[in-house]
Amino acid sequence: MNHTSEEMKVMSAMKDFQRSQSQLFQSLLILVVFTWSTGWASASFPTPGLSAIPTAWLRLGEAAISFVEAETITNSIGMDLVTIPAGEFMMGSDDSDERAREDEKPQHLVRITKPILIGQYEVTQSQYEQVMGNNPSWFSSTGGGQKKVADLDTDQFPVESVSWVQAAEFCEKLSALPAEKAAGRHYRLPTEAEWQYACRAGTTTNFHYGDSLTSTQANINGRYPYGDAPRGPYLGRTATVGSYKPNAFGLYDMHGNVAEACADWFGREYYSESPTDDPQGPEKGSDRVVMGGSWSADAFRCRAAHRRSNATSGLAKYFGFRVVCEQQ
Repeated sequence: MNHTSEEMKVMSAMKDFQRSQSQLFQSLLILVVFTWSTGWASASFPTPGLSAIPTAWLRLGEAAISFVEAETITNSIGMDLVTIPAGEFMMGSDDSDERAREDEKPQHLVRITKPILIGQYEVTQSQYEQVMGNNPSWFSSTGGGQKKVADLDTDQFPVESVSWVQAAEFCEKLSALPAEKAAGRHYRLPTEAEWQYACRAGTTTNFHYGDSLTSTQANINGRYPYGDAPRGPYLGRTATVGSYKPNAFGLYDMHGNVAEACADWFGREYYSESPTDDPQGPEKGSDRVVMGGSWSADAFRCRAAHRRSNATSGLAKYFGFRVVCEQQ
């Protein structure tokens, strides 16, 4: 589809406005505290220099949410990164959940001891090509799925058809860019624990939206919703990152679009032996952890606790990733 110069100006202005609104949202957000009928469960979110800001509570049902300023940065390739606070959460699925997979149990306490600077969006095709010099995506103008995206600009679609090895290489090459080195930024894949903590954003439900999910909330296979959600449309492809509402940390597409690679080796029994503080996964293995589900997945496989494995060298049009940045 061709656009006139005036249309292009309007579209650019709209994108700038959406980004400014997203950054405004991030400037408000940092603390989410949830209460259960048996008492309070809370995440402790340190905010150096902001202790003088009074806390204002907004009660929505059983949730109580407090907002203070959060850090958002944009790096040298236009990647937006959000700081989410340190805290603790219950990782995995409750033992009483009969639908949950056994490798999601036992549910256990995990403590994230330091704030995490994480990609607000999945890595896009444009960002991947800037760093790696190529775009392997199936859903691109030159990919095998080009007919599904004909007349669409896929620059802001998530990169996919990348292996864990290629995702890790992207992180290393991004870290080596002169502007990133000068800023003291080093990139890596999130651990499984960091990913699930970031996805849940203080919630204890199956999805950060609640206990139901359909394809009007995330890019999933809408023919197979979860909970009491109705059936919805099925795109049959990836979509522009940030097309659906973010979670309480301001992160987009944590459910669906592309399943996201994590740093950890996959261990079916790992939850039984996981440490509480900053778990890193098994010391060795054959496959890596993938989280979040994809555009082709039913809602069940897009739950926050759902985990699957994929070969380190395996790639498919369902798999992508987002990054974590460590500031040196």
